[in-house]
Amino acid sequence: MHIRPYALPLLAALALPVICLGVEQDSNAGRTQSASPAPAVAVPAAGLNRYMVVRTFPPGALAGLDQAGENAVNQTNAKYSVHWVHSYANADLTKTFCIYEGPNEMAIRDAASANKIPVDYVVEIPVVLGTH
Repeated sequence: MHIRPYALPLLAALALPVICLGVEQDSNAGRTQSASPAPAVAVPAAGLNRYMVVRTFPPGALAGLDQAGENAVNQTNAKYSVHWVHSYANADLTKTFCIYEGPNEMAIRDAASANKIPVDYVVEIPVVLGTH
């Protein structure tokens, strides 16, 4: 199988150990106490595409993540027809891998900019691979 060079960062990101945001960490071992499986993935609504947004945050930046902040981000996203599906983070919460649905990559980037959330890169992910 031939893998195009631009697909390698996506494959590497998917291979990294990640946790769902909000999962508690064992402070002694630095390991995840429990991990939730990824939620079922429905097909995006007509006119929408699925994207993975990779972001890098300074240490501690995600510590204040709360429901009010999430609601504000989701309201801004809606102005761009962007819908957050779910996110994963690395163990030290400095890198996130967020799944979004939106009309195009520019809408995803514009919503992130309006929310003042960093974007390392965006990859369209139209195919869901099954585990069975």
